[in-house]
Amino acid sequence: MGRPKSSGKSFVEWCNENGQRGARLLLECREKDPSKLTKASHDKALWKCAEEKCRHKWRAQVSDRTKSVKPRGCPKCANRMPHSKTNNFLTWCDANGERGKRLLEEFCDTEKKPEELTKSSDYKALWKCLHKRCKHEWSATVASRTRSVRPAGCPGCDRLRKKDAPDA
Repeated sequence: MGRPKSSGKSFVEWCNENGQRGARLLLECREKDPSKLTKASHDKALWKCAEEKCRHKWRAQVSDRTKSVKPRGCPKCANRMPHSKTNNFLTWCDANGERGKRLLEEFCDTEKKPEELTKSSDYKALWKCLHKRCKHEWSATVASRTRSVRPAGCPGCDRLRKKDAPDA
């Protein structure tokens, strides 16, 4: 890890002074000697998510995890867990008419339920095309399917269109 690139309060000391948040960060920090880090360090430390269902490992600056405004958490958990019962993929589909209805019908993932994801989730779900001629299954992020500009569609249908197109 080397010498911290930023001076200031020790990371461990900051964690001990910051209750549950500090305890969680200390638990998630996977550096051999976190006492060598400072709260505002720009060093990218190794972290492991404390969420039982996640346990993702990633590198992030200590300062990004300890800042008081919009601190960063686990990137794998970000946008995956609904913030409320009304902020999830299922609710978004219900509010988006025919498009939402079609996406719910195409969603065939067995690992996650639509209410466990948000519309902007980077989770790669399994989808199945509804077109009788295609019926292709593929993986795509929920965010790529729900974005308003150029949402992702069925790659099988794209191949069929190219195959059926007259030579230019």
